[in-house]
Amino acid sequence: MWKRLQKNIIAGLIFLLPAIATIYVIQFLFTLIDAFLGSFITGILKGLNIITTHDGSIYFLGVYTPFSERIFGIGFILTIILITWIGSMRLTGKGSGILNAIDRGFRRVPIANSIYTSVEQIIHAFAQERSSFKNVVLLEYPRKGLYTIGFQTGASKGEVQRLTSKECINVFLPTTPNPTSGWLVLVPREDVIVLNMTVEQGLKFIISGGVVVPQDSMDDVIEKDAIYDQTNMKVYIREKRKEE
Repeated sequence: MWKRLQKNIIAGLIFLLPAIATIYVIQFLFTLIDAFLGSFITGILKGLNIITTHDGSIYFLGVYTPFSERIFGIGFILTIILITWIGSMRLTGKGSGILNAIDRGFRRVPIANSIYTSVEQIIHAFAQERSSFKNVVLLEYPRKGLYTIGFQTGASKGEVQRLTSKECINVFLPTTPNPTSGWLVLVPREDVIVLNMTVEQGLKFIISGGVVVPQDSMDDVIEKDAIYDQTNMKVYIREKRKEE
């Protein structure tokens, strides 16, 4: 009874842990951002006489609010607006001088520059490099019997292809847990196994060191049948598609 209860508790925790962690992170970020910017913006609005305080309560344009120290959520809302505005400037090219100056500033600070570049590399791996990779492949490397996950970046062309005896493709083999570094190998197309997993799933698999394993898409379409041979008293396992 106790062992079964333990299994149920562990199974429940495993199922709920991602949701709990997500809620915790969002709550932490909301509280951190709103506590800092919310008090700052509330002070500015007080200076502009847009909000007033009376008997420990805040009045916004003369309307009562249930807040006492700051207008709850206003700092977080402003942060979302600010992020959207910066993203729009980045995509349209407006204000590139200011954004480049901020970028150079972070890179020049001794301790901050290592944190800044590390986070930039991880984001770059998920955003930009994902569009550069065509698909996820599997090949025997560095020797027969050992398999390595890689990303096909294109087909070999030019002098490289002319001097090889087989049709080759370009495969980028990333390192774990930082997929932004690695090396390029030219592999005969016949020696490469193309996987069904997406590039994003492949990146998660590599960054996690194999902990986050993508689900096999064939699990949804293939099931196993047990066939009993009464004559020979044997059981045969046959795989078939679920729609059969």
